[in-house]
Amino acid sequence: MTFGDSSTPGVELIVPDPHFIIQNNQKLTGIIITHAHEDHLGGLPYLWRQLKCPIYATPFAAGLLRKKLAEVGLSKIVTIIEFASGKKLNVGPFEISFIPVAHSVPETHCLAIKTGIGTIVHASDWKIDKEPLIGLPTDQECFREVGKTGVLALLCDSTNVFEDGFSGSEGALRQSMIEVISNCKGRVVVAFFASNVARMETCIRAAQKNNRRIALVGRSLTRIAEIAKSCGYLSDCPEFIDVRDIGYLPQEEVLIMVTGSQGESRAALSRISNDNHPEISFSEGDTVIFSSREIPGNELSIGMLKNQLAKLNVHVIEENDAFVHVSGHPAREELKQLYDWVQPSLVIPIHGETRHLIEHCRLAKECGIPSALKVENGEVLSIRPDKAEIIKEVQSGRYAVDGRRLIPLKGDVMKLRRRLNLTGNALVTIVLDKHCDLLKVPQLSAPGIVDDMGQDAVMHSKAVSSIEKSIQLMSRKQKTDDEKINRVVSSSIRKFFYQETGKRPMVILHIVRV
Repeated sequence: MTFGDSSTPGVELIVPDPHFIIQNNQKLTGIIITHAHEDHLGGLPYLWRQLKCPIYATPFAAGLLRKKLAEVGLSKIVTIIEFASGKKLNVGPFEISFIPVAHSVPETHCLAIKTGIGTIVHASDWKIDKEPLIGLPTDQECFREVGKTGVLALLCDSTNVFEDGFSGSEGALRQSMIEVISNCKGRVVVAFFASNVARMETCIRAAQKNNRRIALVGRSLTRIAEIAKSCGYLSDCPEFIDVRDIGYLPQEEVLIMVTGSQGESRAALSRISNDNHPEISFSEGDTVIFSSREIPGNELSIGMLKNQLAKLNVHVIEENDAFVHVSGHPAREELKQLYDWVQPSLVIPIHGETRHLIEHCRLAKECGIPSALKVENGEVLSIRPDKAEIIKEVQSGRYAVDGRRLIPLKGDVMKLRRRLNLTGNALVTIVLDKHCDLLKVPQLSAPGIVDDMGQDAVMHSKAVSSIEKSIQLMSRKQKTDDEKINRVVSSSIRKFFYQETGKRPMVILHIVRV
């Protein structure tokens, strides 16, 4: 699952097109959730009705998924089978070993999938961190044991393939956050991804070290904290203060954890910065710490948010200013270590854009991996002990979650919505009598293009006149043909607005005959 942006008006969530899986549903024996991140489980509530199979997840991921399924009425219908770290399960014809790895969310696992022709290791999100603070460190010995049996293919995270060295440790970050916050005046607000429970605990400990009370602002943060506590994490953390009490405490005694590090307009940080939050507002001298990285595509929204904070004289600290973030994905040296542990015959880069996949293939070959293949969405890869090749393409793509339905992201509905978003819409109503003459002045509504009052009143009047003129120039025979009228009026109004505004709006014409 991913999120909508300015190119998908009216859409917040985007999920994959499951057409190929549905066609092969008789072969689907289960869905395995490797960890509790939105992009790995967030689409299931919208797709499960088409898939209808058991779901395998750790207690933490299962806790989050159950809450999401409840929101769409599926909590009592979907079968969720919980598994523990280091265990093996038989799912259909496959024996699957769950290898614990460090990541930015507890209970993350890589998979060793034993098939009839060899073992495939799936390593989507992971890193090497000897001090992850919450959750288990990456199990090097388990990977080595799998490697000794022979690994046919390694599907591996490509997110940080351009980053040299190591990704960094959450343990080292905690000490840095304590020091950074100690130098802050006023209230401190820390923005990060809600699912990063280790970062949440880091903020809690840093607040305690600096004698600050702690508050959570954002529904997803509150939800994650509840699930974490139910699974035994954050067990000795102090009670969070009610958001309604923040204003009664001295500013230098407060630390607030918020959602919205990517500039999401409806998230807590944007609402507070725009003075749209019912309980909290910023004061001059407050500090906002962005304890996350910019996800490609979010630069504009994050930039707008930081500009708004600057207007409020709020001090902003981000990754380039201080050590306030470590990634949950492997850098180049970590990728090399995994190659050494697993010794795969083939590397298939995943979890990255095209340039990441290409660079990952290059790195794997430089490290002596016999073969590396870039596989795009929709391509079917055949893996045999002696050969791996792309054999065909199948239907793939994305669906937009549009209210209670799914619609193709590249379908006609979204194309029309994008066009309306760019050029606007002109709604015209004309009333003709039995002689096909105008019975009254045409009605024009073009919201977002022209108003019928104020400085736009003259333009609106001219637009209506152009409609009248185009109809008057038509013969009576032509005016008996609704399609002809539609073409003439649409052409007239589009031409008028293009001359006046440079826009050619979509025109919807209603013809009333009396």
